[in-house]
Amino acid sequence: MERRSTGPSRNLRIFFIADFFLKDGVSGGAEVCNDELINLFRKDGIEVTIANSQNITPSHIADHKDSFFIVANFMMLSAECKHALRDEAYLIYEHDHKYVSTNDPSKFRNMLAPSRFIINKDFYEAARAVFCQSKIHAKTLQKNLLIDHVVNLGGNLWSDEKMAYLESLIDTPKTRPNGVMSSQNKNKGMPATIKYCKDNNIDFELIPPLAYEDFLVELAKTERLVFFPQWLETFNRVSVEAKILGCRLLTNKLIGAASEDWFRNLQGREIISFLKVKREEIYQNFIDAMTSGRPTFIEPLQPPKISIITSMYKSKKYIMHFMKEVTNQTIFDECEFIILDANSPDGEYEDVLAAYIDKYPNIIYKRLDTTPTVQETMNMGLEMATGEYITLWNVDDTRRYDALEVLAKNLLVDSTVDLVYADSYQTGGINETYENNSSSAALYEHSSYEYSPSAMVKCLPGPLPMWRKTMTDTNGLFDESLKYAGDWDMWLRCVRSGSKFKKINEVLGLYYYNPEGLSTRAEGANARFNEERSIFFKYKNVFGQAQFSKFKEYFKNER
Repeated sequence: MERRSTGPSRNLRIFFIADFFLKDGVSGGAEVCNDELINLFRKDGIEVTIANSQNITPSHIADHKDSFFIVANFMMLSAECKHALRDEAYLIYEHDHKYVSTNDPSKFRNMLAPSRFIINKDFYEAARAVFCQSKIHAKTLQKNLLIDHVVNLGGNLWSDEKMAYLESLIDTPKTRPNGVMSSQNKNKGMPATIKYCKDNNIDFELIPPLAYEDFLVELAKTERLVFFPQWLETFNRVSVEAKILGCRLLTNKLIGAASEDWFRNLQGREIISFLKVKREEIYQNFIDAMTSGRPTFIEPLQPPKISIITSMYKSKKYIMHFMKEVTNQTIFDECEFIILDANSPDGEYEDVLAAYIDKYPNIIYKRLDTTPTVQETMNMGLEMATGEYITLWNVDDTRRYDALEVLAKNLLVDSTVDLVYADSYQTGGINETYENNSSSAALYEHSSYEYSPSAMVKCLPGPLPMWRKTMTDTNGLFDESLKYAGDWDMWLRCVRSGSKFKKINEVLGLYYYNPEGLSTRAEGANARFNEERSIFFKYKNVFGQAQFSKFKEYFKNER
């Protein structure tokens, strides 16, 4: 299929960065695919400069500002260059899971890596688009990085010459009943495959490592390819080539190409015809991303409705800043914002709230005739809430502009978790912003710990909890007999019944250490300690013996 340059692509210049290219003697799937994409650009009259990532400096990037950057494998790209690229227009052609420090998300439950294993997140976030090679590759990257500018190319690139050669081998007689690829690449799983064959009495023959054309000849002779990769293959070209050549596959669920409908439904020459069309589609996605067009992004992560619950009393000095912070959240329009005015004498409604309520139909304001406790007010909010996710937001605290979105997406992608929380900077100044605050990067201590039942001796969720409403529907509301530590009691009750929490290792807000706050002021310190003491002994089995022994001396006597 001949392509003709049209429109803005004629004027493109591309600076293509990868660890290795075919010219370097490296011929893995990533290098082959990159090379074919570069050839497609050049056939279209587009100027392409290629550069090994280990040789790139920020000055190289500055010298090519008139180019569009495509970054493929980038293990050897310096942090300084990644930072410099964030000021430029660039795409990431994702190979081999460079967003996880292990390069393999399949070792984690639900292919969702804990936060401490996520790498290069800022680099992926700043790209104009991230191109993935299969459905499972795209969805796995999306849920680990929580980004939506992800393209599923749904295929790889083969040249016309290679496809013609594959087609010439389709009718090769099958003389090898079961073949196992001989490979020293541990990710290709030769030892595990051989063990499987022996354990299941499958006679097999090793297919030796050969030059590409010679390997295809041997693959074409094979009736069934037995292949158990040990990591999530972003695509896996050999499995597609095997299907083209009429081989059956005995494999596991770690082949990216197998997540595509066409892989399951097409055979032989049908696949070749499909790949020729797919090649044009892949190419056009890249052109669209670099010009005025729009690549075809996968379905975005769309959290369900969130209920934000706020209790307000004598909040005049915070309310203007607070309302601006809440309504500026990236997904505020999809939220329900419940404000419970506990009979405050400060006139917050007349001075500030009325204008916001007129502007935003998703704000629900209720003024109470009495001043109930915090626990009683929160329970009113929970009974009013219609969102699937719930968060509490104190009027004197601040959150990063995307905090609600990050919290909600983490709940969305991990169905095993009931509540998420994150780090906060602790400040001593009122109405500070996330971008400009006096914390000196000091963290709120309680939320700095990773979740475990034993770590719940601290009130881990702190000022940034978000949870599934089903959790409190199941475990009951806040204990209204408590005045100071009702949240700690609530979380412990949920953990005791089997709820799972998760820490997000990002700083998503500011905790204001309010000297006048219910949980911080000197007045009532003894009553507060005694309430916390009773909770500690009530939930000692949640903490475990080691933690109980560590803290029981502290809580030994009433005050």
